[in-house]
Amino acid sequence: MNDALRIFIIDNHIVAIALLLGMVLMVEIGWRVGRSAKAKYKASKINASDTFMAAIFGLLALVIAITFSGASDRFDKRRDLIMGELTTIGSAYLSIDLLKAEDQPKLRELLKEYIDLRLQVYKKPMQLEDQAKIFQQRVEVGNQIWQAALKSVNNISSLNFADKLIAAKILPSITAMFDAADYQRMAMRMHPPPAMWALLFLLAFAGSLVAGYIMGVEERRDWLLTVVFIVMMVATISLILDIEHPRDGMINLDRIDQEIIQFRKSI
Repeated sequence: MNDALRIFIIDNHIVAIALLLGMVLMVEIGWRVGRSAKAKYKASKINASDTFMAAIFGLLALVIAITFSGASDRFDKRRDLIMGELTTIGSAYLSIDLLKAEDQPKLRELLKEYIDLRLQVYKKPMQLEDQAKIFQQRVEVGNQIWQAALKSVNNISSLNFADKLIAAKILPSITAMFDAADYQRMAMRMHPPPAMWALLFLLAFAGSLVAGYIMGVEERRDWLLTVVFIVMMVATISLILDIEHPRDGMINLDRIDQEIIQFRKSI
C-alpha cells in the first residue's frame, strides 16, 4: 500500500468507518436472508446454527487475540528501542570527553546534528521516501562522526598508549548508537501480513452475517446486542490498527520521544 494512502486511511479513520458500515450491511443482509428462508422454506433456528455461530466467533476471537498480542509486543519493542537509542546516544555523547579537548567541539556539534535528524523521524507520520532521505543524511553525518572520532583517537601519540586505549572506547559507543538507529528503522517496517488483516475483516463480516441471519429466522431484532457487538468490534480492530502504527494513528510514542527531545535540549 502507498504510504500516503496508508497515512490518510489511518488519520481519517477510514478503516473504522468501512468496518462499521460493512458490519451493519452484513447484519441487514443476514436479517433479510433469514426472513426469506423462514418464509419460503420454513427455516427455523436449530442447534446447528449455534454451532456454526460459536465456531465463527471462536475463530474471530482467536484471530483478534493473535493480532492484538502481536501489535502489543511490537509496540513495546518499539518503545524499548527508543529508550535503547537514547541510552546509546547519551553514552556516545559522554564518551566524547575521552578525546583530546581540541577535538571535542566538532564532535559535539556533529552529534547534535545527528540527534536532530533522528528527531525528524519521530515528529510526524512520514512516508518511506522521506524516511529514506533522512536515513541517507543520517548515514552521512554518522560517517563524519566516525571519521572525526577515529582521527582523534589515531592522533594520540603512540607513546601514550594508555590514553589512546581509553579514547578508543568512544568507538564502540558510536557503533552502538548507529546500530540502535538501524534497529529502530527496521522495527517501523515490521507489521503482520495483509492476509491476517483480510482474515480478521472477513470473520467480522461473516459473524455479522450469521448474527443477522439468526435474528431473521427468529423474526426478532435485538438492537442492543447488535449495536454493542458492532461498536466493540470496530473499536477493538481500530485499537489494534493504531497500536500497530503508533506513528500514524491516535496512539503514539510521544512520551518516550520527549525523553530524546529533553536530552537534545540539555546538551
